[in-house]
Amino acid sequence: MKYFLIHIVMSVMLKSGSAQSIPLFVGTYTHKGNSEGIYLYSFDVSSGDATMQSYFKTNNPSFLARNAQYIYAVNEDENGKVSALKFSNPQFDLLNQLSTEGKHPCHVAIGNKEPVLAVSNYSSGSLVLYSLNADGYIHKKEDFIQFEGTGPNVSRQKSSHVHSAFFNTAGDRLYVSDLGSDRVVEYAIVNTGTDYAFQQVGEIKLKGGSGPRHVAIAADAATIYALAELTGEIAVYQNSSGHWKLHQTLPIYAKGFIGEQGGADVKISPDGKYLYATNRGEANVIVHYKILKNGLLEQKSVYSVEGKSPRNFNFSPEGKFLLVTNQQSDEIIIFNRNIKTGALTDSKKRIAIGQPVCVIF
Repeated sequence: MKYFLIHIVMSVMLKSGSAQSIPLFVGTYTHKGNSEGIYLYSFDVSSGDATMQSYFKTNNPSFLARNAQYIYAVNEDENGKVSALKFSNPQFDLLNQLSTEGKHPCHVAIGNKEPVLAVSNYSSGSLVLYSLNADGYIHKKEDFIQFEGTGPNVSRQKSSHVHSAFFNTAGDRLYVSDLGSDRVVEYAIVNTGTDYAFQQVGEIKLKGGSGPRHVAIAADAATIYALAELTGEIAVYQNSSGHWKLHQTLPIYAKGFIGEQGGADVKISPDGKYLYATNRGEANVIVHYKILKNGLLEQKSVYSVEGKSPRNFNFSPEGKFLLVTNQQSDEIIIFNRNIKTGALTDSKKRIAIGQPVCVIF
């Protein structure tokens, strides 16, 4: 039985009498002193206008995940933590905070089948599983895996760096990207009745030096789009008889581009027809691909993000807008998105905010 009904509150009004406005949350880095923590905005889904409502002061809440009124944030510090908060517009209340038993946790994901939370420790290369209470509190640590591995990029791959963990739509698989060893490991979450644990069921090995960072998973879970940070590419893998096979590799940059790569984020549009990926290296672009009937990609357009270091992006719930967090230029750019074609145009609307990393609805 499904424990969570993810995002059911997207259609709920942010404030009385404003049916077109929904809450928008932004995670930031605070170490430069130009940000306080987690920010709440009122986002108008008709116009794309955003108005700041409040913020919750906490240290380096770089990535966020949401289930209804509960927000989970990693505190990306040397001594990593994960925080659980309750959101009651416009206030946040800290429920509890646990150690991640690792350095610089950079990603958090909520299970959509079991009441669990997966946290990725980047610098120390480990993965942690927590159980959640119905009242939003983090119950306890359930499992911990220390990754081991290296890659050919001597400056970035001297050891494992767990960068993210994404659940598929059904919630029965978790895909964990280890940038340091060029692999995406596939896990099931095993419920023993009283405890939860990771159980490895597969692995995708990327080409050496690619540095997987994030993945996007097709709704049928038969195709995975792995974003390679170090080479600025999207690698398309498809499952056949339980084995993952590479079928395509495409660039996250314009033809002829030469410069530092920094593949950052990848997502499938709400309608499942298009895929987008950001490159936060010297390119500073977001690339638009069409998903073909066979699951492969066709690159359509490359757009400037009008800023520096597009770390993360997200769609408004109906897909009319696409928001990109430009971390180094302290701004979120809001693109208009053509629902039919997937094409993006600059709305000229911006959210000024210090070091934005993650944006969620």
